[in-house]
Amino acid sequence: MILVTAATGNVGRELMPQLLGAGLPVRAGSRHPDPARWPDAEVVTLDLTEQDNVRAAAQGVTAAYLIVPETLEAADVQATLRTLRDAGVARVVLQSGFGVQGGGNLLGDAEAAVRASGLEWTILQPNWFMQNYNQMFRRGIRDRHEFAEPAGTRRTSVIDTRDIAAAAVTVLTGDGHVGRVYPLTGPASLDRHEVAAALSRALCHEVTYRPVDDDGFVDFLVSTGESDEEEARGIASIYPPIRADATAPITDDLPRLIGRAGYTIDDFARHYRADWQA
Repeated sequence: MILVTAATGNVGRELMPQLLGAGLPVRAGSRHPDPARWPDAEVVTLDLTEQDNVRAAAQGVTAAYLIVPETLEAADVQATLRTLRDAGVARVVLQSGFGVQGGGNLLGDAEAAVRASGLEWTILQPNWFMQNYNQMFRRGIRDRHEFAEPAGTRRTSVIDTRDIAAAAVTVLTGDGHVGRVYPLTGPASLDRHEVAAALSRALCHEVTYRPVDDDGFVDFLVSTGESDEEEARGIASIYPPIRADATAPITDDLPRLIGRAGYTIDDFARHYRADWQA
């Protein structure tokens, strides 16, 4: 049995059908479970701040895909890992972030906790999700034909969450991945103007990228109704590595794990075209 935490999140919702499609027994954990979405899976309520809840979800589980919500504390991650180990879980795959190094931040602390957990572990470090553009920026692109980010002209090797999920299937079910860290990127390093150009090609009308500072970014997300100010400030806090070009490199870990090239930004824009037309 494989436990997927945050199963309704960006990557979890892509990982679930891929695991089920491979004929694997899966338990979907979420704070807001939706049993109708995956009738072939066990669906449970899962809150990583409640260890009795984690313990119940971990019964009979051999491997877990751990996604750490931004609202979690490092102590919650440590407690969750202890609970998983005590419940008999053998392997954990942590979804971290591209370029995470050391402690002092939640994902860095989570990586350290996983390494020290006594579990068989693997860490995936995916870069910026392409799906941010049909989720976090969907209304701006749909209604205003624009999106705004505090990223300047810096490049990011954006990755499709479907590819992250495919990599997760590989490391959850295959051999040779214990103790490995995989930085995952898409096949091209793009600035935001190039992202806008791909969206324009898919939608057959111009979509523009508007560079802004953090305040302008918060204003954009709030004014489009995608988030409140507190959440938008939290999202803005992840942009410094982007502005420092830390998210520009391209790695070959993804194609080596999944046996094919990752989706391009044009693939993504074509496949999700309807999301900006609704």
